[in-house]
Amino acid sequence: MARDLLGKTLVHRLPDGTRLSGDIVETEAYLGLEDPACHSFAGRRTPRTEPMFGKAGLSYVYFIYGVYFCFNVVTVDRDVPEAVFVRAVSVREGGARV
Repeated sequence: MARDLLGKTLVHRLPDGTRLSGDIVETEAYLGLEDPACHSFAGRRTPRTEPMFGKAGLSYVYFIYGVYFCFNVVTVDRDVPEAVFVRAVSVREGGARV
């Protein structure tokens, strides 16, 4: 799924109607229970990891290190905590920064 998201356009509309968009250019897969780099490794289920246990297609943002907001997309069935981290988005020509 991480490869499939490459080149896809991410779009967000602000409350004032402003449209932000960009193409996904870098992703990173997290393979859940068996991936030591994954927040849900070995079945860790906390309020922070709970979105990973949701249905495929769910997207969520979380805050890390008190500095960064990260955007993930859940990729497998409910209760299978695997997700793709969208690491980089390239702003489209004339588009606002995402």
